[in-house]
Amino acid sequence: MKDIDASNQNFSRAINNNLIYADKTKHVWELAKTEGAYFLSRPRRFGKSLLLSTFDELFKGSPDPRQDPQGLFKNLWISGKEANYDFNDIYPVVNLSMSLSNFSPEILLRSVQGSLRTVAGSYGLSLNNDTPEIMFSALILSLKEKFNKNVVLLVDEYDDPISSVIDNPDLAKGNMMVLRGLYSTLKLRQKDLRFVMLTGVTRYSLLWQSGVLNHLDDLTMLEERADICGFTYEEFDNCFADRIQVTLEKFKKKRLLDENCGVSEFREAIFNKYDGYSWDGATRVLNPFSLLKAFKNTDFNSYWYSLEPSKQFLNAIMSKNPLSVTADKLQNLSRESFDLTTIIGSLTPVPALFQTGYLTIDKISPSGNSFNYTFKTPNEEIKPAFLKEFSDCLYNFLDIDRNKQINDFINAIITEDSNSLSILIDSFFGAIPAALHIHKESYYHSVLYGYLKGLTDLLTLPEIPGADGTPDIVCVIDDELYVIVELKYRKSLTRPATIDQKIKNVMRGLAISALETIDEKKYMRPYLAKAKKILRLGLGIYGRGHAMAILENEEAAKARAKAE
Repeated sequence: MKDIDASNQNFSRAINNNLIYADKTKHVWELAKTEGAYFLSRPRRFGKSLLLSTFDELFKGSPDPRQDPQGLFKNLWISGKEANYDFNDIYPVVNLSMSLSNFSPEILLRSVQGSLRTVAGSYGLSLNNDTPEIMFSALILSLKEKFNKNVVLLVDEYDDPISSVIDNPDLAKGNMMVLRGLYSTLKLRQKDLRFVMLTGVTRYSLLWQSGVLNHLDDLTMLEERADICGFTYEEFDNCFADRIQVTLEKFKKKRLLDENCGVSEFREAIFNKYDGYSWDGATRVLNPFSLLKAFKNTDFNSYWYSLEPSKQFLNAIMSKNPLSVTADKLQNLSRESFDLTTIIGSLTPVPALFQTGYLTIDKISPSGNSFNYTFKTPNEEIKPAFLKEFSDCLYNFLDIDRNKQINDFINAIITEDSNSLSILIDSFFGAIPAALHIHKESYYHSVLYGYLKGLTDLLTLPEIPGADGTPDIVCVIDDELYVIVELKYRKSLTRPATIDQKIKNVMRGLAISALETIDEKKYMRPYLAKAKKILRLGLGIYGRGHAMAILENEEAAKARAKAE
């Protein structure tokens, strides 16, 4: 049985220590067999460093000619007949990691200079203390001259000095200027480079649109590279085959799974928690860091999100305007709308959330000569974190007293006061600036969900948005009172200063239609055995957030049905 080390980022250590390793060497071979300059974006802790370490070992080869030239790759795909790879074809390698710290531009500059001198020293070379671009260029030329071969360049977490201080735009832009100088060398010395790969999280417009990195072949969303990082279902079954049953029993012993749970149900639970990431809309992979941690510790914790940089980045993205990531904003987007992000003023939310792993591609649809992309949160590890941050930022953004809302909402539910509920929800929607209202039901559903999620005494299910066969939202109060919520919306281009009877009738009709949907689709059925009491809440939303709520108990619903 192979060992587990979720923190390992070194290919040599993975092989020598018999660690669980998903064989990605077919991807490595396909990229390494010809000259090229590549970029790959994946979220933090998703296997980028391990991938670069694999390239590093392949291109450096074995330093001892008496050893098997296949070395660490002996039992992997690349050592087979189909690859027919020449393991004696080795090159000088410059391997840089920019995952340094939350440095200022001055400290970053000195750190880069130190890293370049360290690489030079490992090859018996020395560099004068100069600007990063001059030192970088001199290192590449010196290595080429010494070995009479072009140089392989690997840069891990190329954007970390920017992303790690993204909540400080001035500092981020200062670090970017240092990196622009360093990366400008890639074009200048292009003819002297055998292979180039940069990995990172975010594609920043100031590095791509300025021409510094726009010559790199972006692998991020290529169908043939969709599983270059992470575990596919097949890799999961192969790598964990001898662990699944024993781990399942440990989960049962901890009462994290039912004692009758089988292997297929265990796989489903694992996939629901850590699967769902996609960069082509078809291939899905599991988060490798969280998956390995879950098997190591035998629990379903949210390991990836617990990393502080991930939480910091999410807050930096959301806090400026959480309404920019409502459900309607994540549908049918062009590639241009999420390809690059900027740090001028604030992060552009959708590309930043996609690149950092809080959103993933749900589906890709043809649109004329191009494609439209729809996004979603990938799995049950990410959804709660994403939705909590959305809700917290929404209350802060609208400057609404959460504690008062909690008390007023629960009192209105307990006393079955439809009028008070209408006032509460209407005032919440009314706090949204007019320019930020979107005339779509999915928008108001997202905002309503954020509102209810922020009322911490409530449990709101399911997550955005409700699918056919499930209600929009279910609120649970004190594990006894269930409120089935359904929303209907009618578009209007204006928010009238006063609500006349005609508008009231429209909203009432929408609210009643929502109640009828709850009955017709039998949304209450799954909760009948759990709840001591069930209420139906129909919401009619008109125009820019005018709201009417009708809250019904069982007797009122029967009376309405009889009257109809």
